Amino acid sequence: MLYNFMNYLELSMTSEDRRWAQQMFGSCDLGDARRTRRLEDVAARLASHAGDSLASSCQSSKAAALGAYRLIGNDNVCPQAIAEGGFAAVAQMASGHEGDLLAVEDTTSVVYAHTVAAQLGTTGSRCEAKQRGYLVHSVLLLHANSERTVGLLEQRRWCRDDASYGKKHARKQRAYEDKESFKWQQASERIEQRLDAQTLGRVISVCDRECDIYEYLRYKLERGQRFVVRAQADRVLSDQQQTLFAKLQSPDSVLYESQVEIAQRGGRLARKASLRVCACGVSLSAPANRGAGSPALRVNVVRVYEEAAEQEKARLNWVLLTSEAVDSAERVKKIVRYYELRWRIEEYHKAWKSGVGVERLRQQSEGNLERMVVITAFVAVRVLQLRERVGQESESALPCDGVLEADEWRMLWLLDHKEKKAPLPASPPSLAWACLAIARLGGFLDTKHTGRPGWKTLWDGWLRLQDRVEGLRLARELGGGGTM
Repeated sequence: MLYNFMNYLELSMTSEDRRWAQQMFGSCDLGDARRTRRLEDVAARLASHAGDSLASSCQSSKAAALGAYRLIGNDNVCPQAIAEGGFAAVAQMASGHEGDLLAVEDTTSVVYAHTVAAQLGTTGSRCEAKQRGYLVHSVLLLHANSERTVGLLEQRRWCRDDASYGKKHARKQRAYEDKESFKWQQASERIEQRLDAQTLGRVISVCDRECDIYEYLRYKLERGQRFVVRAQADRVLSDQQQTLFAKLQSPDSVLYESQVEIAQRGGRLARKASLRVCACGVSLSAPANRGAGSPALRVNVVRVYEEAAEQEKARLNWVLLTSEAVDSAERVKKIVRYYELRWRIEEYHKAWKSGVGVERLRQQSEGNLERMVVITAFVAVRVLQLRERVGQESESALPCDGVLEADEWRMLWLLDHKEKKAPLPASPPSLAWACLAIARLGGFLDTKHTGRPGWKTLWDGWLRLQDRVEGLRLARELGGGGTM
């Protein structure tokens, strides 16, 4: 089953939460085994009550709350040591997966406006902004075949120095290693340190246009590391008198055509798009300011584009630079799908902020805040995985008893049919029904008529369902019956 969440346990903390916390943080070196055990307890409580404060997650247990605040307030507990334990656990999981792995990555800001914010850096273009916080670069590992999230393999936090503002004109004079854009290569370096050679050979870095940097691409090629990077710059080709984008304009280079459903997102309307896809190998000249000795970069390139769209701004046009072979339509389709999965890192950041509430944290010092930021970063992956698993399986007509236990789907049925008072069915309903029923329990109204609930409504509905089922099982333990 998906998550064996129940069987009533002390303080409403499930056995699955405990096992997850032990797996994720059990190898953390915090200088004392008791601190590691306390970390496991804190993480399990936060996972059981995602979005709640640290105090609320302790469920009125003074001993648990005291221990949790002692851990978070202990300056001898290094935030990076917590993170490294989690990364090591994910690296071990990765080695157990067969086939390719996708390292999808991106940068976000985590901002605060309370007292501790003054100790942090600015995250926008204004040095005097009231909201301050961290810039965070995250790398999420996915299994390419199943498209399931494996875990958080890398995350780096930093604060901008106020003194750096107003010096944008000097950026080109700084060394590559001194720029924020070096974060992409740093992430690859750390991933290489954590994974064994065989597993690393199966990892494909998937990045957006911000990562289209000559030095980064050169590093990946020289290290033999795999990548799919969306191009931003129209580079000159070293072996032809034309640019990259011009070469891809030829209608003769179309490899295949397809139609895709583009989901509604933000201000974009849902629509069906007719796409053309072409692919070839190219040699990219080094930028002129890199020096005469800088080598050209031999890469493959895939272009995915619409000839026309109702709104020109909405017209899809991707140019993807890649180390992957493009000698068949099937291989090119995989590359395009890998880039489509890059959106998972955006979903992760949403789960971290809106679901787990990393920006709602209130701590008395920067060190305390950073420890909570690190722990919640891994809890957010757990929230994402639940939504992802239910969302994928809900598309089938399979019965829901492969995911929900009998008490769970029966309670869900009664709650979902409360007004109609429909009798319990003799056999379990479909997973498609269960997914939408859980979302409706979490407040999903489908006002945009997409039929696709968001991760937050699924998670909220799941927690409400577990509260009801837990009450039923507790009533049974206390001899109150509680049958359905």
